[in-house]
Amino acid sequence: RFPAEDMCRFADLIAHMAALGVRIANMSMGSSNREDWRCFEDAAARNPQILFVVSAGNDGRDIDRQPVYPAALPLENMIVVSSSDSFGRRGRGSNVGAMAVDVMVPGERVDVIDHRGARAETGGTSYAAPRVAALAARFLTAHPGARTEEIIDFILSRAIGAPGVPLAHGWIPDPTDDFGF
Repeated sequence: RFPAEDMCRFADLIAHMAALGVRIANMSMGSSNREDWRCFEDAAARNPQILFVVSAGNDGRDIDRQPVYPAALPLENMIVVSSSDSFGRRGRGSNVGAMAVDVMVPGERVDVIDHRGARAETGGTSYAAPRVAALAARFLTAHPGARTEEIIDFILSRAIGAPGVPLAHGWIPDPTDDFGF
């Protein structure tokens, strides 16, 4: 069975990831029903060694006021990511939140190959979150003993102001930069 059919399967999946030594998980999914995410929240909290990089969603709303889960969950081992264009402007429809959304990274006008095999452009928070997960993975590769808190601190230290966009920490203009590590 797929997790969407039984959301408590996330507890099993997280336990499996922990047993394998997974340190970073990207999650580009969500719903408006917190109860859907109760098992995920409990399992994630029991596994602080795993960093969950979660997309903020693309409903065009402030998730501090109208939550989307798992992005709005108060987990210490989670970073919530919104999408911007290359100039730091909020992506069309990208969710924000001064408390719930940590950072925004460029995730708009991404070149992809679509379902027909044709080149296309797309974007959104589901394209921004993996860029932060990749930044976390590069940091962890350079610092294999880093704790989850240290990975999060590194990522958040890269954020700069994003005027007019409600975010907890700010905008990371280029998450592909290795920052000298």
